[in-house]
Amino acid sequence: MNLAEKTEAADSLASTIGKLAAYLGGEIIPSVDRAALKRMTPDSTLPLAYYRLWLLHLGGEPPAGDVYWSTIVWGLALMGKGAHVPKRGLGKALAEAKFSEARLEQLLGAPEDIRNDLLRRAIRFLGANRQGFNWLDAALLLLTRDDEKREQLHRKIAADFYRNLPKDQ
Repeated sequence: MNLAEKTEAADSLASTIGKLAAYLGGEIIPSVDRAALKRMTPDSTLPLAYYRLWLLHLGGEPPAGDVYWSTIVWGLALMGKGAHVPKRGLGKALAEAKFSEARLEQLLGAPEDIRNDLLRRAIRFLGANRQGFNWLDAALLLLTRDDEKREQLHRKIAADFYRNLPKDQ
């Protein structure tokens, strides 16, 4: 994949996240659909609302890797309006919400089979503290398979976290 293709893929992912956030945080989503999406778990059967979201509102087939995409949709539905703040990184949101350093270390060091569950816990924590963030960070954390790229993302999240810790820590 050349640089232009990589840039296009990142732009496409950011665009998809933006569309999801706008719909799930908006007023037009039926409350029954939002409730169904908020009840999703990694082990549950995907509700019709998930397919309706992709097929009718985003104009395409649901992406491969439904477990990770369902976590993204679940989190955006859970947090609702204000969930996606493009200029606020995940690390900054975690720091400002006083997420523990130990939990961040677990999240960033987690193997793929555990990462989804730990990210869901972090999302619940941020949602409870009304801390929106750039969901592109969460999507990349789940969807990036390349070890080097994932390590770059870990560094970005950690740097954001430590730069934004409250001064009393």
